[in-house]
Amino acid sequence: MAELDGIILHLAKLTIATKEIGLISEEGVDWGGDEPQYTEVVAAQTRSVVKKILKKAGTNVMTFKLIELKVQNLINVMGGEADVATPEKWLAPNSPVTIEGPLKLETVTGQIVEATKVSLSGSIRGTIGGDDPLSVDCEVTIINDGLTSPFSITNTAPAP
Repeated sequence: MAELDGIILHLAKLTIATKEIGLISEEGVDWGGDEPQYTEVVAAQTRSVVKKILKKAGTNVMTFKLIELKVQNLINVMGGEADVATPEKWLAPNSPVTIEGPLKLETVTGQIVEATKVSLSGSIRGTIGGDDPLSVDCEVTIINDGLTSPFSITNTAPAP
């Protein structure tokens, strides 16, 4: 077995709320979010920072574009339902839906990113007729309860 070098590349599979998400655009999953915010306490005597206090924790937000718009994939990321009379027809929900549950992201290079709880929302965006397919722009926020580790990265064997 090849030794892992710790470099994380290439999405193999993404599962949210125990449901596998369909094909994602070639840009992959972009992991961003907001940086933590701090308050700096300055002392008159030293005219410098003597303490730095966390004011607001940062966020971990992943974004991606779902390009495989099959009925079950749309239900998995946006809610709604399959039409009873025509199961290959997706019926959008009346209002935006947020899906919550665990996340598991598997990479080709052999790492697994897991989060205990995430919040997923999606919106259909794009142009019909251009070079890029219509997609669902998805945003996944890792929920941090402040008590347990919000996510983990495990090194396993590279995917075949």
